[in-house]
Parts: sequence; structure tokens; C-alpha cells
Amino acid sequence: MSVGIGRKVKQMPPFNSKKILVVTPSFPFTVLGAEQSDRAFGIKQLRNLGFEVRVITKTTAWQSPEDIQRAEDDLSIKLIPVSYKYSNRQLSLVDKINKVFLKIRNPLLLDGAALEYSDPEIKKKVIKEITDWKPDLVWFDYTYLWPLYGLVKKYKIPIITRSINFEPSHFLQEDGWSIINLFKYIPKLISELLIIKNSDIIFAITPKEEGLYKKLGGREVYTLPLRGLPACFQEGLFKGETKPLEVIFMGSTYNVAHNRRALEFILRQIAPDIHRNYPGGFRFNIIGRKMPPDCSRYLKDNVKYHGYVDNLKDFLAGMDIALVPSFFGAGMQQKIFEPLCRGIPTITSRRGTAGYPFEHKKEIWLADNLQEFVEGLIYLENPYIRKDMGLAGRQKAEKIFSKKSLDKIVISRLEQLFLFSKIP
Repeated sequence: MSVGIGRKVKQMPPFNSKKILVVTPSFPFTVLGAEQSDRAFGIKQLRNLGFEVRVITKTTAWQSPEDIQRAEDDLSIKLIPVSYKYSNRQLSLVDKINKVFLKIRNPLLLDGAALEYSDPEIKKKVIKEITDWKPDLVWFDYTYLWPLYGLVKKYKIPIITRSINFEPSHFLQEDGWSIINLFKYIPKLISELLIIKNSDIIFAITPKEEGLYKKLGGREVYTLPLRGLPACFQEGLFKGETKPLEVIFMGSTYNVAHNRRALEFILRQIAPDIHRNYPGGFRFNIIGRKMPPDCSRYLKDNVKYHGYVDNLKDFLAGMDIALVPSFFGAGMQQKIFEPLCRGIPTITSRRGTAGYPFEHKKEIWLADNLQEFVEGLIYLENPYIRKDMGLAGRQKAEKIFSKKSLDKIVISRLEQLFLFSKIP
């Protein structure tokens, strides 16, 4: 699914003399999930605020020169592609040996994601853009790009880091605790400390993670929510009294551990409990890629699996309730906040709000166990309650996640940065 990455949008250009070099992971303009959406809309945001923007992006083998050219034409920016060297491709024996020696020489590169940004080709591209184009600011998407920070600091250019999650916590929650993972955790933690030290501004993804970065020494840390959320606002989803009520759970892919855990909870516990005690009252609609084969036996009675849905907006227009258990995982889960933006009453775990101020039973239903999730569904059987909660949730989401709100966050921080040249 291609994102609406923006035709030339005229908007107040307070920064039209300023240049930003964005360095980002995999080419984000074919959007398959919240992570690509955040980066694609973030680049669009900077362009529409009046900056001159160039983007250095990693590319995979299946991303063509035509994809790059199309994005350049849509956004009126220059894209500088650099292929992945150590991941997403088959490595030769020589490449594998070189990869091992790189990690031995610098144990911090045990974090394979960071290893990609020690690649000489991307370093040359960064230096070329700094020396030839002379950006006023370098914006790094994600904390594991730290191997490039020294190049930027050498030229005394301010750095902004956009954190999508606090990676050490995210890693252990997704991959589990083990001796090997604890060894991998250490370089990830050091990576975070390095970017805290070397960033002039850090944009965390949630209030919870903003607090964590500040505890670790971050001085200029601010919450910047998912930048794709402003595109999700819509009205008129309330369908009134209907049976069965359509309940949606949307995981982008079930290869991700926290998505699979939530899926299993719905399929093995919530849906069977509802089928036994409230037959015909609710139908559970599961969307997302790569449903685990061992879950297929649960696709019966009141459960339907739709796979990947290309036209998500129209599909969600047919839903009455969003059900989003969240047991672990760092960062900001769009599957919780997108339904709120769309006015769909949402049931989720208390931890899932990640510090965003949505009030239980008013704007959202918060639950921690099977009984509370089931109680939330029964509570929302009442069409008037669904209507009120959906409206209240969307209104609160609009205050926090609207385009105006997100632009204000970025503008205020960049005005500060350029006013003082370097954060004292």
C-alpha cells in the first residue's frame, strides 16, 4: 500500500532557508505498517513546513529505482539510496567473515541494526551531503544509527534523533530473557546512552519513554507521537444498533511477538468466552499478515481472519469496537491509537496507552485480564455508550495527534534550535 506522500503542498514556510538532511532506515514510501508510516509522514511534514529536505535511505533488493524516482517526484526532494549490506540479503562467505570481524573490532556493533550504519558507503554519502550541500541540521530516524553521529559532530551540525522505542527494553520484551540476549542488550543500552549524549534534541514516541530518556540524562527530550496519525481522523463510523457487533483486532504482522501474544489471547480466551456466554453478540475480525498456522483451528464460530487489508479506511468503517490487548512491547502501538482517531470505541490494556492521557470508561476502556476485557465488550453493547465513547476518544485524540498539534511540537523545538544554534 502506497502512502499519500504528498503533492506539493503550500503552507507557511517559516524555515524556507533551512536545510535538513534526514538519515533513515529502509525506504519508507511503501507503507506496510506504523513504522514506515511514521517516517514517510515525518519527511512529508518537514517538507511541508518549508524546509529543504534531502533523505539518505537504506534500500532492499526489491525496491526499484522507479520507486525512488516516484517518491522524489511526489515530494520534490532528493533521495540518496544506499543498499543494505549485512541484512535482508544472502551474504557470501567473505561477507560473513567480514561481518564477524567488524563486530569483534567494535563489540557495540553486536547490535546488527547498528552494523548497517558503520558501512563505508553510507558514511561517504553522509560526508558528501554535509560537505557539498551543507545542511543546517541532521535528523536521524532511530537510535541505532549512532555510528554516523561522529561524522556530523565533526562538522558541528545539530542532531535530532527520532526514537521509535527504547530499543533495549523493546528487544528483551520481544525476544525474551536469556544469557545471549542479555549480552545483546548491553550494546543496545550503550547505543541509547550515546545518542542521549550526542543529540541536541530527542523526540521520543510516548510520554512514558520521554520520561525514561530524561532519567538517563536527556536534557532536550520531547514527545512526538506517530506522525501518520493525522491521516487517520474520520467521522461518521457509528452504525447504531446492530448484531453481531463487529470487533476488530489489527496486527500488522504476526511475526512480531507482541502481536502474536495479543492474537492468541483473543483467539484462545476472549472469543471462546464470548461465544459461550453471549452467542451471536459479537464477531471478531482479525487482520494482518502472516497468521501463525497453529492459530487456524481457532478461526471458527465468531472469528474471521481477513489477512492483509489494503483499503483499511473502508474496512474499519464497518467495525463497531476495537479490541487491542497489549502485554508487552515498547514504543507506541498504532493499532491502539488509530481506532481512537477514527472514532471507534477502543478496549485495550492499561499499559498500552504508554502515558497518553485517555480516561477509562470515558474515552477508552482499560483492561488487564480476561474478565475486564469481556466486561468492556458487554459495556459497549449499548449503542449510546459506544457512540459517546467513540466521540470522546476521537476528540481527545484530535487534541493530541492532529496535524496542527504535531506541527506545533516540531516547529517549537526547531525554532528553539535554530534561534540558539546549539542547545546549551
